[in-house]
Amino acid sequence: MKLIITKRLFIVFLICSIFGCSETEEREPVIPEVNLEFVGYIEVGKAEFMLTVKPLTKEIPVLIKFDSVGKESFHIWQIMKRGPLSQNFTVLMDTSVVWEVSILPITEGITKEYSLVDSGISSEDELSEYVLGESTTITTPSFIPSVEPETVIIPEGMVLIPEGEFSMGNNNGSDEEKPMHTVYVDAFYIDIHEVTVREYAKFVRESGHSPLPDWVVNRSPTEEYPVIGVGWHDAIAYAKWAGKRLPTEAEWEKAARGGLSGHLYPWGNEPPDGTQCNYADKHTVDLVWNFDGEEKRITWADEDVDDGYRFNAPVGSFLPNPYGLYDMAGNVWEWCLDEYDPDFYENSPLENPIAGKDILDTIENSRTIITHRVTRGGSHASGANGIRVSLRNGTYPVKEYNDVGFRCVKPVKTELKKLGQ
Repeated sequence: MKLIITKRLFIVFLICSIFGCSETEEREPVIPEVNLEFVGYIEVGKAEFMLTVKPLTKEIPVLIKFDSVGKESFHIWQIMKRGPLSQNFTVLMDTSVVWEVSILPITEGITKEYSLVDSGISSEDELSEYVLGESTTITTPSFIPSVEPETVIIPEGMVLIPEGEFSMGNNNGSDEEKPMHTVYVDAFYIDIHEVTVREYAKFVRESGHSPLPDWVVNRSPTEEYPVIGVGWHDAIAYAKWAGKRLPTEAEWEKAARGGLSGHLYPWGNEPPDGTQCNYADKHTVDLVWNFDGEEKRITWADEDVDDGYRFNAPVGSFLPNPYGLYDMAGNVWEWCLDEYDPDFYENSPLENPIAGKDILDTIENSRTIITHRVTRGGSHASGANGIRVSLRNGTYPVKEYNDVGFRCVKPVKTELKKLGQ
């Protein structure tokens, strides 16, 4: 099988005045290195590649946009980056995919998009120098499946997060986010969406679990909204009923990052602008929130931004992250399995970390747990700082909140079978 990669690349130098050079000063062209490397197979019939774009200078900020055409079609988020950029992506075997890569110059904080037309450049501005990339062809290795196909069938409504290491935390964040550290996480499946009101209502009908509070309809008015008004124990009960469990904090952050390393948000480093997620925008400036019994007006909302929602949004209202997961930033906070320990990163295990007791012990003895549990992702009432992928939050597990929901995971390994599931 051949994967055809069209590298339609150009880089525009910032005007000389920005760098303090004279009009007569000669400049070497910036020649980008673009490499495509075969990584491996993450499941039967699907191959993983890493695309690397490396400008030879780290002085020109660029915005890199990837768009695919052909049978495989998905979008890798726009990413602000100084220097090299690496992005993993997967393609189906026996499928030819043509990729177009554009590099957009950033001048004085204003993004201007240029395009290539018949090997020339079309734009409203004069471009001083550019380099046009060449087309290349890459041949993938032969694939011989080593496992039976049924062992890698992804459950409906979930995606597979491959095993491997990732950088967790943020050295520039709050104290509980430090230090950034590398952890290994086993492969797992995770729900594409937050659990909806419809899905939770089915659980209530079939299990006899306590129904949702009446006030839930005020924030999640229809069945396709995220369920709220559920405590941590309710989420545990739902996950058991569904043959799943809550994610560990490490699993949640790996999934939220979408394969991007060191970024602030699921889409990259750009601040939210109302198109990526549901967070505290102009619709929330007059909201009064209850913080531990004390009412406070939201003062951190972005008053110039409109994401379209005052409270919760239906799941999947915004674009997914590179793993195909929706609402990993904003909308509602999401329960995790871990106990909240602000100092946990100082001595975190290197493999499959979880704060508090281990996974099986936590699930089996969940009814006796009253210590604060981790919630992640922020909500519609969170500001830009509150929806960062590394932000950690501790929440009392026995209380019902109007901005806390959850999603579930299912490990690829058979840990749940020990619980009779």
